Amino acid sequence: MVLGASHHDLELSDLDRLSAGADGLSQALNDGWSTAGGHTNPIDGSAVLATCNRLEIYIDANRFHDAVDAVTAQVARKSGLDPDSVAQMLKVRVGAPVAAHLFTVASGLDSMVVGEAEISGQVAKALRESQNSHTASTALNRLFQSASRTAKKVTTHTGLGKAGRSVASVALDVAAEGGALEPGAPVLIIGTGAYARVVAAALRERGCSDLFVYSPSGRAEAFARTHQAVPVSAAELPAVIGKVSLVVACSGTTGGALTPELLGDGRSGAGRPLVIIDLALRADVSVEVRRLEGIQVIDLNTVASRSAPEQTEALTAAQDMVIAAVAEFEDDLAVRTLDPAVIALRSHVAGMVEKEMVRLRGKYDDSVAAELEHSMHRLTRSLLHTPTLRAQQLARSGEGAGYLSALHTLFGIDLNSPPTVSAGEASPNLERQGHLAG
Repeated sequence: MVLGASHHDLELSDLDRLSAGADGLSQALNDGWSTAGGHTNPIDGSAVLATCNRLEIYIDANRFHDAVDAVTAQVARKSGLDPDSVAQMLKVRVGAPVAAHLFTVASGLDSMVVGEAEISGQVAKALRESQNSHTASTALNRLFQSASRTAKKVTTHTGLGKAGRSVASVALDVAAEGGALEPGAPVLIIGTGAYARVVAAALRERGCSDLFVYSPSGRAEAFARTHQAVPVSAAELPAVIGKVSLVVACSGTTGGALTPELLGDGRSGAGRPLVIIDLALRADVSVEVRRLEGIQVIDLNTVASRSAPEQTEALTAAQDMVIAAVAEFEDDLAVRTLDPAVIALRSHVAGMVEKEMVRLRGKYDDSVAAELEHSMHRLTRSLLHTPTLRAQQLARSGEGAGYLSALHTLFGIDLNSPPTVSAGEASPNLERQGHLAG
């Protein structure tokens, strides 16, 4: 299942509060479960997708309601919100809609800028972080890897994402329309993280060769060497602010990088307005700075209002690809439900063959025994081919229970599979945990 919220569901200020403390959330879900009373963790795996406009926690759960409660409690603890508020903010999806949602997100079809190029990389990063923290279950690995393959196919065959459209590119387009991004004009980047690297590359593509970089954490020089920029010290910052028309703030200092005093000193006597791009969910630019005369801020709300949809034909093709990929994923998932039964049957037959081979090895010399063993394995492969195919067919049609019954009747093989929770079974009890999305 997935519990999450995005710009579709919440005001950005509410999403900001909900997302506080998203770092380490997956590990906290793994470590934070109390085993008092003999209860095991209801969560077998987790992966957290946190971007500038969404927070989504993907869960591989063995107990549905306990898992929902565990996620709600951890998000509340790390964000500082009360659990009831968190429960109302988080939308819950269960079963097949989870794959449909993630595949749509990874392909850029659910983004603030439809077809954005960055989201597929963020989905891949979420899986890597889950793997590094040892919280990525087999099911989550399959889900995220399938989502990444789908996103790549959408980009390759529809062109969505090829043009490099992203939240950052739309913001730069807005800045260019206002005259703050003329070719060759100097630009100041505040911050040196992943977003700063994306912005630096985008500015270079637009002909901006005069880049300055300031880092509140002191990493400007290292960033400048790899991105052909000029490092700026704290003492030099006011002078640089006075000569540029565009500042891209992506330091993550939540309002601390650009102060009214700093801008007052730097912009004294400047005859042109200063445009500041601030696309952090937790804003780099404070309310006080936004109120200053001669300051224009381009933020996520600006991007949302300026994001035009892609061509209908490309969108329709992308949506069709996502639908087909989800169907294929669910089909594969259904087939895998009978994998333990097929393995048990093969093991049962292999055990019988090995028992017979022990007798034959004592009766014949090595060369004859080896030939007999080869013949027996060839025969068993041929005999097991049809039962294996039947298992796949019955799993796809939802008739796997009959297969399990037949194994028990014919071979005495008994597999006790734990019951699964379907979306239909879960939905009546979700009122207290937000709402179930179809």
